[in-house]
Amino acid sequence: MLNLIKKSGYKITKPREIILNVLLKNKCPLSAKQILKKINNTADLASIYRTLSLFKKIGIIFEEKIDKESFYYLSDKKHHHIICRNCQKTKCIPCEHKFKKIKNFTNIKHNLVLNGLC
Repeated sequence: MLNLIKKSGYKITKPREIILNVLLKNKCPLSAKQILKKINNTADLASIYRTLSLFKKIGIIFEEKIDKESFYYLSDKKHHHIICRNCQKTKCIPCEHKFKKIKNFTNIKHNLVLNGLC
């Protein structure tokens, strides 16, 4: 992952490395506020958002909206999540959606979050 950042022309700063390590260690999507707690305030929230935006631009993370909040996860390809309504356990689900050309629309993206009981 660090190589992808370098190949994209960006420096490996300490905050970027710390945030990347947090994302690597977690199996489920994290919000910026959750990342802030996990890094014990070694970077501020604005730096976290800037880093997440950069990682998203480079294509090493994906963003998912859950209850109007953004959550981020590392992956080589987009996938979805199912979240238990009781315990918040999260499981990954492959994304098999393939959008054909839709008249009068470009740059089509989608977001799907499932919930249930485990």
